[in-house]
Amino acid sequence: MNIRGSCALRRFLPDAVNQRCHVHYLRNALAKVSGTRRQQQLLAALRDVWAAPTRTLAHQRLMALITSPRTPLPTLAEWLETTAAETLAVYLLPAGELHRRLRTTNSIEHEHGEMQRRTKVVRIFPNDASLLRLGTALALERNDQWLERRYLNAEELALIPSPNPRLTKTA
Repeated sequence: MNIRGSCALRRFLPDAVNQRCHVHYLRNALAKVSGTRRQQQLLAALRDVWAAPTRTLAHQRLMALITSPRTPLPTLAEWLETTAAETLAVYLLPAGELHRRLRTTNSIEHEHGEMQRRTKVVRIFPNDASLLRLGTALALERNDQWLERRYLNAEELALIPSPNPRLTKTA
């Protein structure tokens, strides 16, 4: 997520939890390590952290990873220490299929790419309303596709506790 997106998220949805994409984080981490052997070790270690069944265990594995490379790779250890916790937000969800689906931003990136592809055809919109109309139609179309395929199951989503008690529905 870029700086503007992060600031907007904090401003308008202060209680929202931000999950950093595991794939992109892994690419960033591997770019900080030279040598195939060290990259393979880091890849295995990060995958081990993310494979933990609970957030507590994932955090323990993360701390072990941070302390292990400190001597040979102090800059990597510092970077992991300041950024790796951003990849553990998915553990706030109930364990299961939601972890696998929401640990990456691939679905969001696909939506952005599709929006870009469909708006590129038009090139110049006569006014803001026409862009909004196309964007809304694409979003509704995508929503129908997601409901049809059941990418995010409503029953699973109902199990997610609200981070903000003010937003929880009362019966």
